[in-house]
Amino acid sequence: MTNSPDLRAGDADRDRTIGLLRDAYSEGRLTHEEFEVRLEQAHAARTFGELDALTSDLPAPAPAPAPSAPAAAMSTTGPDGHSRRGRSLRAAWASWLGVSVLVNVIWLATWVGDGGDAPSYWPIWVMGPWGAAMLIATLAGRSSDE
Repeated sequence: MTNSPDLRAGDADRDRTIGLLRDAYSEGRLTHEEFEVRLEQAHAARTFGELDALTSDLPAPAPAPAPSAPAAAMSTTGPDGHSRRGRSLRAAWASWLGVSVLVNVIWLATWVGDGGDAPSYWPIWVMGPWGAAMLIATLAGRSSDE
C-alpha cells in the first residue's frame, strides 16, 4: 500500500523509517554523520513524503523469508517456549501423581474401614511400574535434548 506523500505520518511510521536507517547504517551504506542527520529529520518528519525522502537512495529491505511448511509443522516449541515433549511429560507425571494419590486414599480408607491391621500395600503395584516407565521416558528425553 503506497501512502500519499502529503498524508501525515505517525509515530509507527517514523519508527519504521528509523529502523531502515539503522539497518542501512549497520550495513555501511550511511556514514555516521549522514545517519545522525537523517535520524533527526526522521524524528521531525510530519508527512510520508518527508520520510520517503530519507530512504529513497537506499535499497529496499529484503523481505523476510517465509518459514517453510514442513519446518513450521515440525516446530517443537509452543508459544510459551516449552517443548511439546516437555508439556507431554509434565501432563503424564501429573496423571501419575493423581492416580497415585487416589489409590493411596482408597488403600487408606480400606485400612481405616477394616479397623484392623494394615492391609498389604497394593498401591505399589499401580504406582511402581508406571512410575518406573515415566522415569525412563523422562531420562531418555533429557539425554536426547543434550
